[in-house]
Amino acid sequence: MIGEIAMRISSLTFAATALFASSNAASAATCDRACLLEQARQFNANMLAHTTEKIPLAANADTRENTKAIALGDSKWIGVTKILSEGVYADPILGNVIEHVAAETAAGKTVYIGTRLKLVDKKIKEIEINFDDGPRVNMKNLVPYDPIFNTIVPPDERSPREELARIITSYFKGLTDHNPIQTDYDPRCDRYHSGNRVTHNPRNGVEEGGDVGCYESNLGPKPWGPATEVRIGLVDPERGIVIGYAILYYGNSERRMQINEVFKILNGRLRMVDNIGLMEEGITTSGFTE
Repeated sequence: MIGEIAMRISSLTFAATALFASSNAASAATCDRACLLEQARQFNANMLAHTTEKIPLAANADTRENTKAIALGDSKWIGVTKILSEGVYADPILGNVIEHVAAETAAGKTVYIGTRLKLVDKKIKEIEINFDDGPRVNMKNLVPYDPIFNTIVPPDERSPREELARIITSYFKGLTDHNPIQTDYDPRCDRYHSGNRVTHNPRNGVEEGGDVGCYESNLGPKPWGPATEVRIGLVDPERGIVIGYAILYYGNSERRMQINEVFKILNGRLRMVDNIGLMEEGITTSGFTE
């Protein structure tokens, strides 16, 4: 199974160019970067105000939270009273605006939320929410949101859209075959899991990877893999940002992890990863496979 899935994931590398050239480009173009960012701002405001009826949903909009189909009014977002920090990204070609938000609930609990809105003709066709309200959410590394993710990459140091997609497709392939491409990684690359630094940190409390970087942490036999339903949700060459999604298996366990990761790529190498990964039983699909 793993070998077959690895081949399928590898084939995504060659399909990436076609994906970004043709994925609803015409309809998505009706909402540019400023429009997408405004849609995210209004979504947050309406969720905080409990006025979900004001959110411009398309007919038959698909709304899912932690892979489960829900009514938007039933989202855990409704318990949020305050946004503490946020990173917001837009891709007019794919029509997606995606944010990672550190927030506080009415009970004073800190949570970390990934939200993807897909716009078609200025209506929200898809809402994909990754809501981490577990005990390991670490505000220390989430507030304020790390400014490295919003820095502009100098024009002569930017990687093309297709190369950025290839690097992240290869990253997910490495979660399956544990043979990552070393030249895709900056030796200083760090990965954070809901605010917990899980690389270059021998006592991270999330993974037992030792004092290693992003590349080394995925070498050799690992308890995780394969990664399935790999999707590139957003590419922003100006900021060196890619956002990817996958469902990660853990051997023969019934538990799966849905991954939503923001990648910062500088000089053609992965430099920082902001991950919201939710491990649960019963996950079979994200519900979004295109």
